Amino acid sequence: MVALIRRKWCPSELFSDLTPAMFAAEPSTLRERWNKLWVDLYTEYDARHLEKELSIRNLISTEEGAAFFNAWAADEERHTDGFIQIMELVADGSEKDLRERLNRRLHDFSAVNEYLRDEFSLIVVIAFDEMCTCHAYAADKEFYSGLGNNGFHRWLRELIADEAAHSTNAINVIRARYSDRVAEVGAILDGLTSGVADESGYGGTFILDHFGETYTKEMLANCRDKILRNVAKPLKIADSENYGQVDVNATG
Repeated sequence: MVALIRRKWCPSELFSDLTPAMFAAEPSTLRERWNKLWVDLYTEYDARHLEKELSIRNLISTEEGAAFFNAWAADEERHTDGFIQIMELVADGSEKDLRERLNRRLHDFSAVNEYLRDEFSLIVVIAFDEMCTCHAYAADKEFYSGLGNNGFHRWLRELIADEAAHSTNAINVIRARYSDRVAEVGAILDGLTSGVADESGYGGTFILDHFGETYTKEMLANCRDKILRNVAKPLKIADSENYGQVDVNATG
C-alpha cells in the first residue's frame, strides 16, 4: 500500500498571540477581507459534503483510496478551522455566524456526475483540483502580507504545502493502484481546463471551484500538463522523501 504524505500542524498555534484589535480597519476594508476569505472558507468546508457524497454513492473501492480520502478530509477540516479563525481576527467574523452560514448553503452534485463514476475518476479530479488550489493560494501572498503579521505567512505556507501533498498523494494512488488506467487520465482532465465562469456555476461540490481571476486557462492547462507528466512516472519511494518545503512564489 502506497505511503501517504501526512503533515502535522495546528492553525490555532499560529494565531494564539493574535487578537482582532490588532487588525482593526475601516468597514470597507473589513468587508473586502470578508468577501475574499469567505470564498476560501466555504470551498474548503465543502470537502465534508463531497466526503458524504462519496459515502452515499459507495465510490471508495480500495484501501489506498480509503486511506487517501480519510487523510484528505482531516486536512480540509483543519483548513476550515483555520479560515474561521482568520476571519474572526481580520474580518469581523464570528465562528457561530460563519458556521451557521456554511450550514445553510446548498450542494448540488449533478453537474459533476461524470467525475463521480468511480474511485479512479474522482482521484484524478482531486489530483488536478488540489494542484490548481495550490497555485491559487500561492497567488494570495500579497493579500496575507497586507494583514501585517508573520503568522499569516506561516499559515499560507502550511496551507499550500497541504494542498501540494494532497495532489501528490492522489497521483501516487493512481500510479500505485491504477497504473493500467493512466492512459485515461488525459481525457478526464480535458473537461476540467475551461474553468467555471463565475461563482454561480459552482455547486458546492468542493471540486471544480475554479472561478475567479486566478484560475486562468493558462494556469489550468499548466496544472493539467503537470498531472499528466507525474502520473506517467514510475512510483518510487523517493517521490515523497524530499517533500516538505513549498515556495509560495511558485507559478509553474
